[in-house]
Amino acid sequence: MVIGIMVGSGIFRTPGPVALQLGRPALTLVIWVVGGLIAFTGALIFAELATRYPRAGGKYVYARAAFGPRAGFVVGWVEGIAIYTAAIAAIGVVCGEYLGRLLGAADGQVKILGVGLIGLFTLINLSGVASGKWVQNVSTATKLLALLAVVVAALALGDGSGWGTSLATAPSGPALGGALVVAFQAVIWSYYGYLDAGKIAEEVVNPATSLPRIFVGGIAAVTVLYLLLNVAYFQVLPFDQIAGSKLVAADVMAALFGGSAGALFAALALLVVLASLNGNIFVTPRVIFGLARERLGPGVLARVNAGGSPWVAMLFVGLVAMALAVSGSFDSLLALTITLVLVVDSIAVLSLLVLRTRLPGAPFRVPLYPALPVAFVLLYLALFVGAVLAQPASTAIALAVIVGTYVVGLLGGRRTY
Repeated sequence: MVIGIMVGSGIFRTPGPVALQLGRPALTLVIWVVGGLIAFTGALIFAELATRYPRAGGKYVYARAAFGPRAGFVVGWVEGIAIYTAAIAAIGVVCGEYLGRLLGAADGQVKILGVGLIGLFTLINLSGVASGKWVQNVSTATKLLALLAVVVAALALGDGSGWGTSLATAPSGPALGGALVVAFQAVIWSYYGYLDAGKIAEEVVNPATSLPRIFVGGIAAVTVLYLLLNVAYFQVLPFDQIAGSKLVAADVMAALFGGSAGALFAALALLVVLASLNGNIFVTPRVIFGLARERLGPGVLARVNAGGSPWVAMLFVGLVAMALAVSGSFDSLLALTITLVLVVDSIAVLSLLVLRTRLPGAPFRVPLYPALPVAFVLLYLALFVGAVLAQPASTAIALAVIVGTYVVGLLGGRRTY
């Protein structure tokens, strides 16, 4: 599930925008390495949090335990109604783009296709846990084989076209700082998903030993895969073509084997992104379910059907995501999602500092404590400040969502707490 969520729209959709922002092959590869290291650090931190609290819901559970129910309310509902629904919407938009490319659909039909796919996979997961799990396992295995095929073909047949060139628009000086912030948003998006193991921790067998392996093993495997894919892209395509592509892997296969191979890989890319869409629709309602069960939301959202799915929460998530997919572009949804992630994840990581003082022992303990959690939060703070400067509109919307959620928590305080 974790690998299936991580290896989704990101590595297909974002390498082009990252290359466009940075303008240099070496710097582009470095930022993917740094992104992997950040994600690995986060995986260690959240592995300890998840083993301390192996309950459905993830980050809101940790915030609630450390800072009280109101903090849990804000974190949980910002995730449930903004971060992950916006992420599902963004993935749905990408699905619509790729399906539209295969069908030759007009630009105006892309969002309709994306909204329809969100609705379809919501219905699939409503039928029960087994259905969603089966779809995830099959699609994840298929896409990993396809991506490895790209790597092998590119390394065997490529001539290194992308390594020796850079863009005339490559930023330098102060402009490079803003470009790095925007590029890091895309990289964080591509690695994001490892935290979702915490949302389904309650359904994991033997979480004390399984969850650390899931977090650390998943992020290590995906980091290696992402680096190999970026090397493969540079090995085949000129850098300016990479920077202008929305589906680099398909363009690589088309350059090596012709247009039919590119179309085939576009179909496989659609499968990859659909697996990510399915995984996100599977786990996100668990956050809403957990909030409702803990009396941090309406009780109706905690209802579970015979197949084991939190069906009311799933319908809610599906409908909100469909509405966002209609109203926003991929880039705007990405900026909103990652800006909120920088805040919410920092709160969750800070909760570990509080929880360690209350109960030092845990089934898994993050190494180099407290240096790693503190460094993680400081880095996210720097990226948030950069987002304020580079993307003030998106940052303002994100802050409005957080403040609005807090106000709702205050107004509903007597009923909720």
